[in-house]
Amino acid sequence: LPPDAAAPLRAGSRSLPPAPAPASSLPDDGVAPLRAPSSERRAPPGTALWLPVQGVAPLNGRPAAPGGPLRPDQGADPRAPAPVGSSPIVGSGPSLTPERPDPRALRVVRLELLVGPVWRIRTAEALILASVEVGRLQGFSGTFHAGVFVAPDRNFVGVNDFPIGGGFVARRRLGKGSLFGSVGLTAGILVHRAATDLGIIHRVDPDFQLPLRFGWTAGQVGLSLALLQGFSVRTRTYSSRGVEVWERIPYRVGFAVGLHFDVGVGPAKPRRSARDRRGMP
Repeated sequence: LPPDAAAPLRAGSRSLPPAPAPASSLPDDGVAPLRAPSSERRAPPGTALWLPVQGVAPLNGRPAAPGGPLRPDQGADPRAPAPVGSSPIVGSGPSLTPERPDPRALRVVRLELLVGPVWRIRTAEALILASVEVGRLQGFSGTFHAGVFVAPDRNFVGVNDFPIGGGFVARRRLGKGSLFGSVGLTAGILVHRAATDLGIIHRVDPDFQLPLRFGWTAGQVGLSLALLQGFSVRTRTYSSRGVEVWERIPYRVGFAVGLHFDVGVGPAKPRRSARDRRGMP
């Protein structure tokens, strides 16, 4: 040390040459945390990225070329994701809008009420039909229906028919919206009730029905349009004084519109094959 001593960070006396600083020591003026290295320095071996002059955004930076820093004229990588939840005005991040659930993974309990005309001969009858469906929103469902046909020609015979039955419905979504189409097959009975001059007559016939439906749903309420075809096996006729006054053929076809209500929607149980693959009982 010189006779007048020296401060800890002050340069030494001129009589003693300063010792060369090691490569890892700090320079006299310090180092800025994000300042770019000088052009004479090279990247250490194995280093692929250098900090650019303006720094790197957390989720919006482009990797620098190996062996050199990112130039200021290089823009952000359009393939790099922006922060989640960015507004479309200030950023290009993905929207937080939830995706529409897969209808094949949902089960539904649907109540439906239809009204319209039905023809079993030239005369149109009034149709009121209520049904309940339980099953997958897209796929197979079980169905049960009950209704009434009211014949308008009641001058000599007052006839009401009551179709009751159950079966299966296959439903599928049309496109990517809320429009569904379904086709079904049901079997049951047709209860025939006729009020004649001789009293009340009841008859029961086998009944089959092939419904074709289109439904549009908004929330839990939707609009239904149906084409209903049925077959009740037996022709019914009534005569008065040898003259036929009432007749109905077995085949019928009708058009109906109405509303349906989804009273229960939830995740469907996995099929047996899917449970077997997962090792579930």
